[in-house]
Amino acid sequence: MSQASKWGTFWLLVIGVVVGILLTAATVGVVQWAGTDKFCTGWCHSMDGVTYAWKQGQHARTPSGYTAGCSDCHLLNETNRPLTPVAYVELLFAKAKAGSISGFGELRGTLNTPQMWLEKRAELSKRVVDTMTGNNFRNCRGCHNLAEMYDAKKPMVAAMHKGFIDKPTNCVMCHKIAGHNYKQADEIIKETGKWPDPAKAWETAEAKK
Repeated sequence: MSQASKWGTFWLLVIGVVVGILLTAATVGVVQWAGTDKFCTGWCHSMDGVTYAWKQGQHARTPSGYTAGCSDCHLLNETNRPLTPVAYVELLFAKAKAGSISGFGELRGTLNTPQMWLEKRAELSKRVVDTMTGNNFRNCRGCHNLAEMYDAKKPMVAAMHKGFIDKPTNCVMCHKIAGHNYKQADEIIKETGKWPDPAKAWETAEAKK
């Protein structure tokens, strides 16, 4: 191989590595952007009821100041750190699947009105719970380490959860409003026939106290 050919091969490899890094960075950036709460809750009116209920649930505002957002609960492997290459590929496929379901729902118009959303919610909720049960609530366990739970004032809480460390469980059976509290959203839709305003969710919650 001539000197010129060697240099040509070298620069092709350099360009390939740089392009690969840029494409990987772009993919990671897009995935992270498309997984933000702002993206998930701000694009479609059909998400207004879900967003309102999430803000009134137990994860949007917490005593510690940490927010468990949409991806933390709904995107496979999001709470598992560090991510292995295989886990990241699983995350991408899970995101593509979730996005296609939401996208097709918007295109077909099956969630266009609050009333349609109320009718479909039981089906949609069951699909989410079935997925979470199928992976033994992996995302919940990514944030909540049952083996390290401790509360000196409520020792029974840790004791109860230790029974589920290595066993299948259904977190939402007990923690029904951890992710979403639909009570007020449903009341608003039934009274006004309109979507609840997510921007007023916390304002409404404070007024109800």
